[in-house]
Amino acid sequence: MDLFTNLEQRLETLLKKFATLKEANAVLEKTLAVKEQALKEAEAALDKVSQEREVIRQRIDKILNRLEILDKEESA
Repeated sequence: MDLFTNLEQRLETLLKKFATLKEANAVLEKTLAVKEQALKEAEAALDKVSQEREVIRQRIDKILNRLEILDKEESA
């Protein structure tokens, strides 16, 4: 084989590898985008649960305070 044929073959091999890697990268980018969206949705759900938990905690505190006032009134 002459030098140019060898060089052409090596170049062809590199171009095929590049195309394969480019396709793999596109798949990974798509997968990453899906995972990022799922993470955003999970974070939003977690925020909602945290807010609901805080509302419930406040309501329980309010009820406990009212019961405490009633208990003090009964003791007096």
